[in-house]
Amino acid sequence: METAEIISVSVAVLLIAAEIVCLMFCSRLKCRSFPLCILLPVHRDDGNFSLRLSFLSSLIEQGEPFIGTVLLMDTDADEGQTQQCSEFCQRYHAAKLILPGDIEEEMKKYLHFD
Repeated sequence: METAEIISVSVAVLLIAAEIVCLMFCSRLKCRSFPLCILLPVHRDDGNFSLRLSFLSSLIEQGEPFIGTVLLMDTDADEGQTQQCSEFCQRYHAAKLILPGDIEEEMKKYLHFD
């Protein structure tokens, strides 16, 4: 074998070994990941609310594994925002529209406290 062939085979073997190691460790780490609870306050002065909601939609539709629950907290929403939240909650079952007083109870459900 020539030097170029030896180097090519060596590099290929190293890349295959790195892929196998990454596959083994990444799959194990993925099993240890915990889904997150996202809390999005809904306030009438939030000019970017629609963008935030569409960003969350895109993450959910892409299958983002870290999103477990989406809580939309109505702090001072207008009617349009409330309608958007209702549509969002109907589309994604992991989403829920809550009031600020309900946050403690929802967190207990999410964290499975008794």
